Amino acid sequence: MEAAIVAGVGPGLGSSLARALAREGFAVGLLSRRAESSEPVAAAIKAQSGQAIVIPTDVTDRKQALAAVERVRAAFGGVTALAYNASGFGRGPFLDLDPEVIRQSFAVGAMGAVHLAQAVIPDMLKAGHGFIALTGATASLRGRAGFAPLAIGKSSLRILGQALAREFHPQGIHVVHVIVDGQIETPRLRGREPNRSLDTTIPPDAIAAAIVHAYKQPQNAWTHELDIRPYAEKF
Repeated sequence: MEAAIVAGVGPGLGSSLARALAREGFAVGLLSRRAESSEPVAAAIKAQSGQAIVIPTDVTDRKQALAAVERVRAAFGGVTALAYNASGFGRGPFLDLDPEVIRQSFAVGAMGAVHLAQAVIPDMLKAGHGFIALTGATASLRGRAGFAPLAIGKSSLRILGQALAREFHPQGIHVVHVIVDGQIETPRLRGREPNRSLDTTIPPDAIAAAIVHAYKQPQNAWTHELDIRPYAEKF
């Protein structure tokens, strides 16, 4: 059994990614700031005879990120899949923004992925294969007024993915950046907007299925970026 890490686990896409990777046979390390965000996901995986470990982690703290990888490695062996779903969401008029908001958005949006990728890529190189999925957003491509912190973090993650893909694809590591161009269907969103049309949101299981499809691609037909949007989204 090989190990996977999902960073940014909660009731939405993180949960779907973790459960999808478990169905592919991975033992999964679940990283979130609070254990209670990941515990229901771990329980669901174990109920289907999978293996999962919950590791409360602030991915912006390099020591915590590296320690989390060590715990997964000790429990399950080398890590050959990483799904980075953590995201910082700062917003506000640019001239009023505290620079710390921008720094934190960049730290969560991109630097956490740097820490984890540096920790797991050696395992992938040793195995001769690996898979890294990075969750992007509309802000990966376009900066919107009032959303500078989010755009800085997401666009940086996209460029990181391109650099990793070009450096490590010759060693068998598949890196894919996933632009989520729309709102993800979550219990929180549905509770806030109970009458919202399902055509305007993206089911998280559908995003996870697209990422698993990329994971299964043959080496001579890899996708390195894909964009996913709801049916009613204008683009």
